[in-house]
Amino acid sequence: TLPGQPADSSQEESPLAIEPVGEVEQFEAVVLLSNLGRLDLANKYLQAIVAANLPDDQLLALRDRFGTVELVRLARTEELLPAAQQLLDQVAAASERNALDPARIDRILQDLEGSPRERELAITELRRLGPLAMPRLIQRLSSPENGQEKDQIVYLFSRMGNQVTPALLAALDTDNALLKATLLDSLGIIGGKQDVTRLAYYAFSESESKIVNQSGKLAIARILHGANATPGMVDGYGTRADLMQRAMLHLKREVEWDANDRYEVTFWVWDAAQSTVVPLTIHRESADLRSAVVYSKQALSFGPEDLESQSLFLAAILAEEGYRIGPDAMYPVGEGSAFNVAMTSDRDVVKRASMICMDTNHPQAVEAAFRVLSLTGDHTLFGVTDSGLSPLIVGLNHSSLRVQFAAAAAIVELRPQHGFRHSSRIVPILAQALKSDQNGKILMIDPNQDRGRAIASAAKRPQEVVTSGKEGFKLASSRSDIQMVFTHVNCVNWELSQTLANFRADARTAGIPIVIYGPTFLEDQLRTTVRRVPNTHYVVYSDDTVEVDRQLIPILLGQEQVPDSAAVRQRRAKAAASLLADLTRMDANRVFDLSSAEEALGEAVNDDELAADCLTALEAIPTAGAQRIILNVLLGMTRPQDLRVQAALSLSRHIRQYNLVLDQADVADVKDMWNSEQDPVLQTALATVVSTLRPSPLKTTDRLQNYPIAPFPVQNQP
Repeated sequence: TLPGQPADSSQEESPLAIEPVGEVEQFEAVVLLSNLGRLDLANKYLQAIVAANLPDDQLLALRDRFGTVELVRLARTEELLPAAQQLLDQVAAASERNALDPARIDRILQDLEGSPRERELAITELRRLGPLAMPRLIQRLSSPENGQEKDQIVYLFSRMGNQVTPALLAALDTDNALLKATLLDSLGIIGGKQDVTRLAYYAFSESESKIVNQSGKLAIARILHGANATPGMVDGYGTRADLMQRAMLHLKREVEWDANDRYEVTFWVWDAAQSTVVPLTIHRESADLRSAVVYSKQALSFGPEDLESQSLFLAAILAEEGYRIGPDAMYPVGEGSAFNVAMTSDRDVVKRASMICMDTNHPQAVEAAFRVLSLTGDHTLFGVTDSGLSPLIVGLNHSSLRVQFAAAAAIVELRPQHGFRHSSRIVPILAQALKSDQNGKILMIDPNQDRGRAIASAAKRPQEVVTSGKEGFKLASSRSDIQMVFTHVNCVNWELSQTLANFRADARTAGIPIVIYGPTFLEDQLRTTVRRVPNTHYVVYSDDTVEVDRQLIPILLGQEQVPDSAAVRQRRAKAAASLLADLTRMDANRVFDLSSAEEALGEAVNDDELAADCLTALEAIPTAGAQRIILNVLLGMTRPQDLRVQAALSLSRHIRQYNLVLDQADVADVKDMWNSEQDPVLQTALATVVSTLRPSPLKTTDRLQNYPIAPFPVQNQP
C-alpha cells in the first residue's frame, strides 16, 4: 500500500483507514495498533521508523510529542522487540547528543542574564538536563569569562542538586587549584555524608594546596554540621583508614551502583585535554576497580611507609590491569607496567597484596603476584610466620583453580627441598590442570537431586551431585576443581551447621563459596548463620528461574565465575606438564609423590604438545600403569618419531629403575618393533629397551655372531 492510499485489505483487515505517512503518523499508528492488540501491524510500522534512521531533530520531536513513557512502554512489550527497543535507543542517543551540545548549554547560560522569567526557565532546563549539562558547565567554570559567570554556575549547581555530585567529584582530579576550591564549595552545599570520605583527601592531604585544604574542610563541616559550620569543626583523624575501607569495599564489589540490566554504569572522569569531565558507560567491575585504585592511592599518601596501604594500592592496580588486558592475556612487563611495580616492591608488600587479591576474588591479579614471588622469593614462603600461613600455601586451597595452579607453579619454581604444610596438594593441582578441557565445578548437596540441579544450573558450571553433607565435604576436600557449593538447608548425614563448620575448618575447603537455598520462611532464621560463616549466602528457592537468577547474579558477580577460555586452559595444561617434569628432575629428596598424577598424565600424553613432558614425569612413577602408558606411546605408529624415541628411552630408564612389569606379549611387541624398525635413530632407542630385558647368554652370543663385519679394515686413517 502506498502512503496516503487506503490501508491494505488482507485476511485480517487493518483497522487503519489510511496508510500512515511519515514518522509521526506511523508512530501514532503504532500506539493505536498496540492498544488494539494488533501488535503484528504495530511492529511493521516500528520497523519502518527504525529503518529510516531519522536525524536527531526528528527523533527528539517524536520524544517531545509522545513522551518518553510511551517509548518505554512499547520497548517493554515483548511482541514489539527488538524494533521498539532499537527506537528507544535511537531517541536516547539523540537526546544525549543534544544535551551535550556545547552551543545549546551556552545559549541557556546566556538566558541567565535575561529577565527573571527567562532566568528561571533556563535553570529549569538545566535541572532537567542534569548530569548531561555538566561537561560544558565545568568547562566554562574552569575558565570563566568573568566573576559573575562563575557565581552563576556555582548557583546552578546548588539548584541542580545531588544528581550532579558524581560529575563534581570527578572534576576534583583537575590540576587547577582554584577550580578545585570552587567545586568543593559546591559539594559542601549539595553533597551528602556518603561523599565525606572522597572529600577528606582534599581536605587533609599535604599534596593539596592550602586553599584546597580549607575548602575541603569547610565542605565536610557543612555536610556534617550544617550551613553555618566552620573548617575548624573537622579533623583528619581516621582519614587513611576510611579511604582504605572504601577501597576494599570496591575491590570486594560491595558498593551499590545504579547499573542497567547489562551491569553497566555511568562513570565520570576528568579529561585534561578538554578541561572538563566526561561520562563513560562502563561495566560495574571496571568502575569498582578504578574506584579502588583512586581510594587506595589517596590512602597511600597518608601512610607512605605503611605496609597495608602499599599492599592495598598494589592489589588494586594489579586487579585493574588484569581486567584491562582480559582473562586470556599475560600481564605486560617493563617500565610503567603494574607487574614491574610489583617486581620492584618489597616482598612483604607483594605477599600482602596477593592475600588481598585472594580475599577479594581477583584470581588474575593473584596469578601476577604469585609469579613475582616465584621470581623474587625463597624457602621462607613455604613456612608459617607470625601473620599466619604464607600466601602461596593459602593459595593451594583457594576456591579458584587459577589461584591454586598459580600457587603450585610458584612453589615448584622456588625448588623446595623439604616437605611443608599442604605440600601434598601440589601434584593433584598440577594433575587437574593437565585436563585442559576442565573448568571449575559446582558441588550440589541435596537429598532431592532434581531440585538441586535446577538451582545449581544457574551458575553455568558442570556439577557434582551428592546427597549428604558428609559426602559433599569428603568430595570437596579431596578435589581441586570444586569452585562453589550449593547445599539445601535440610541436608542430611551432617546437618547444615555441622556441614558448614567442617567446610570452614578445613584449609582445603575454607575458601569455597557456599550458597544455602531453602524456603522463604527460613531466610530470617538463617541470617545470623550466613553473617557469621564467611563467604556464605542464602537464596530463596523457587520454581521461577528468573527469580532465582535475580538472587544468584549478585553472588556470582562477587566470585570468579567466567569460564577460562580454551587457550588459557591449554596454556595452563602445558605449564602443568612442564612443572611435573621439573619435579621429576629436581626432586632428589622425594618431596612430591607423582603417583596421584598417573591417570591425568595418561590422558595428557595423547596430546603431542604435552607428551614430551608427560613422558618425563611418568618416569618418576613406580607403577605398572606408568610403564604401560610409556609403552603405548612407543608402540603408537601414528605418533611423531621424536616422541617415540623419547618414549623408548623413558621406558628403558623406567625398567632399570623399577624393574620390568610388562607381560610377555608386551615384551614380544617391543622386540618385533626393534627387529623391523628401519629408522636408525628409533631402532637404536629401541635397542636400549631390549638391553634392559636381560637377554640370555645364548641370545647375546647369537646377536654378537650376527653382527655384520665389514669386508675390509679401516684404511687411510692417521
